[in-house]
Order: sequence, then structure tokens, then C-alpha cells
Amino acid sequence: MFIPCFAHQCQLAIGDIFKESSTLKSASSKAITVAAYFKSANNSYFIGKLRDIQKELYNKCYSIIIPGETRWNSHYFCFKSLVRSKQALRVSTDLSNKNNYLLI
Repeated sequence: MFIPCFAHQCQLAIGDIFKESSTLKSASSKAITVAAYFKSANNSYFIGKLRDIQKELYNKCYSIIIPGETRWNSHYFCFKSLVRSKQALRVSTDLSNKNNYLLI
């Protein structure tokens, strides 16, 4: 009797959804770019600013998660971490634009 792995089946299904929808594919690509930006050690100044803004808005800091290639749920956690920090990201983007920095 063959029982397929649930996680693998979910990964294939999610992958097919993203292949069919150009909107989802574009949104996913942009989300991963933002997440990678805030995980890069070269951007420690902006990471610190984001954490300060998160503390001010939410009274806690949320980590931005980068998805893994083979983990279907890691994309979910990446998007969830960005949505959780959405307001802080907006504030940091507004501040950086006022200071003539290119943040995102």
C-alpha cells in the first residue's frame, strides 16, 4: 500500500498554485526580496530601525523569516512574518524616503 507524504503533497500543490498565478508568483518574489533584505548583515542599520519601530508599534519584535526551497510551510511563515510587521515596514519605508534612503 502506498501512502504519499502529506508535506510533500502540500509542497507540490502550493508550487502548482504559484506556477499558475502570475500575481501570486510576483507577490511571492517581492516578499522574499523584502525578507532577504532584512536578513542581510549588510543592512544592520535598517534592521535596527525596523526593530525600534516594531517595539514602538507592537511592544515586541517580530523576526522576518526567509522561506526555504524545499519547505512548503516556510513560504507561509515568511508571508506571515511580513504581514505581522506590515505597519512597521510601512513606517520604516516612509522614514527612509524622507531621509532620501532607498529601503525597499
